[in-house]
Amino acid sequence: MRNIFEIKDNFQTYREVPSLLVSGDFSCCPKPEVSIVMPVYNHPDFLRVALKSALEQDYQGAYEIIVIDNDDTVSGETPNFKVVKEFNAPRVYYYRNQKNIGMFGNWNRCIELARAPFLVFCHDDDMLLPNALSRLMSLQKKSGNKAIFSAFNKINGKGEYIKKKKVGKKIMGILRKKDHYNYSVFAHFMDEVGNGVGSLFAKECLLEIGGFNPEFYPVADYALFSHYTYRFGSIYNTIPTFNYRIAENETFNCYREMLDVDKYIWTCMKKAIALPDPLLDRIIRAKYNTRKIRFEIEFGQKDKSLKKNLKTTDKLLLKMIHWTFFIKRYGF
Repeated sequence: MRNIFEIKDNFQTYREVPSLLVSGDFSCCPKPEVSIVMPVYNHPDFLRVALKSALEQDYQGAYEIIVIDNDDTVSGETPNFKVVKEFNAPRVYYYRNQKNIGMFGNWNRCIELARAPFLVFCHDDDMLLPNALSRLMSLQKKSGNKAIFSAFNKINGKGEYIKKKKVGKKIMGILRKKDHYNYSVFAHFMDEVGNGVGSLFAKECLLEIGGFNPEFYPVADYALFSHYTYRFGSIYNTIPTFNYRIAENETFNCYREMLDVDKYIWTCMKKAIALPDPLLDRIIRAKYNTRKIRFEIEFGQKDKSLKKNLKTTDKLLLKMIHWTFFIKRYGF
């Protein structure tokens, strides 16, 4: 695998595969300020919820919704298109790829077809909160082309909350979390920020660095977002903008592979972090060991008793480092 900070044009791989516009009226939103982009495959029931959340934004500016269907197994209307038709919303532009171009290929096609200068992903099994666009575009006025990554809630397959963020939470009744703060490559090194849902990116920046590289499957999003931050900077928004669904999806089938590619990405990041390599190597070992157990519990459905195998030295090291982020979030 190449270094994650190398630029590669990943858009050209499937350039010969057309995406045909099936429905939507460009005249209803001639100059969108931001695009909600939705790469979809075969989750029509979840898509219904996701699309509803995209349409019910409280944002007062012009925005479009791009839905790109990667399902080439059906000769007629796909289940996803039937869902889109239910809403009868002309600002929803439904495209269908004439050939399946893979998950990250479809994510790249979303970038290409977005007409606005800024875009927000909404995957078909997640959902945006009503404040997502208004919050993100408000921060964009302060941050320019920096990426804006966001806090999120976790829901299960039924849409029930597993974990809900508390906005404005205080520590010891005194310290209130900042509503946003600068997010560094080292922050990416320590913690992933999700899959792009509910986060804002400048289209020109995504195009410049080449989009998602499938070579880093299944965590090409992690590689791209770290690269974006390295070149253009980013901030972290502590006010939740989306609900992330924990349900049977791609992650459940590839979480072991994910861990190994994560480790490779951490190694690439070392060049962009001003800390000694021996310390970073020790952090990588601790992260790998602890994440391996966490993934087995979360995605492998193993018993939580596995936590007893966590090494005390690994836990202490990671806790000490996470205190630096605590200080950043609360402004000490």
